[in-house]
Amino acid sequence: MNYLFSQNDLPFQAMEALGLSTDDDVLLESTDFKALLAGRRTGLLTLSGLSTEYFQIERLDARLSLQRNLKGEVELRLHPIYKNVQGHSLLSGQEVSLLSSSKEDFLQKGFQDSTGGTSLMIFEYDALTRDFITYFPEEVQVPDFVNGYALSPAQQSGFKRGEALELEDGTRLQHRASESKGILSNRAALVLSVVVDGGQSYFLIRGIRAIKGEEGQQVDYNTPGYKQAFAEMQRSLQLDTPARTGYGLGFKDETQQSRGLGPAQSR
Repeated sequence: MNYLFSQNDLPFQAMEALGLSTDDDVLLESTDFKALLAGRRTGLLTLSGLSTEYFQIERLDARLSLQRNLKGEVELRLHPIYKNVQGHSLLSGQEVSLLSSSKEDFLQKGFQDSTGGTSLMIFEYDALTRDFITYFPEEVQVPDFVNGYALSPAQQSGFKRGEALELEDGTRLQHRASESKGILSNRAALVLSVVVDGGQSYFLIRGIRAIKGEEGQQVDYNTPGYKQAFAEMQRSLQLDTPARTGYGLGFKDETQQSRGLGPAQSR
């Protein structure tokens, strides 16, 4: 699983203006930094001292994301908290209502592309900012294994589209572009892995928010599958080979490498 953006892509000048970097050093929490590189939104950040030639804002709560413009340049985007639900040019009023009221977790819509084919787009509602996030399923990189359980092609395809999956041991998980970690689950921790150059790269994700309907009811993550996958992850770290340790990023207190759970942009 590779990041959508590299650290060299970051618009440091724009980030420094927001107090988020200094001397090419990023001043963000690990989860937010990885969410940016993954193409997802950060958590809610408090920005202060914002000013341009037209206005000055003492304080602004917003989420951030990166997007590549038509010139291929990476731009920093701010997603402030809107007072009211924002519409979307590709959604009807009824569809906006379905998503913003949580009657639907996501919507899939097909659009004709420039080649005459049909492209599927997924829409999610960001309850923090009251606007919408869209992504194409083919942009989402999917783990090959979750807690040691191999995902079938059908499960991988469903994961890309935002559908909830259930593994043999009762573990449920769902890709969420609106989540900075990119995932929801009925377990607060998961070990994901992908096959890389004949080896296996592991990604430990902790602090996962509950899947819809199970808030405050997450079950014990320390399952036999989790324990075995965690032990295999530790053994791979001892090998100290980049292909088996997530490109040598090492394991921190939250994730080794959070890219792979889907880029998402506001379009």
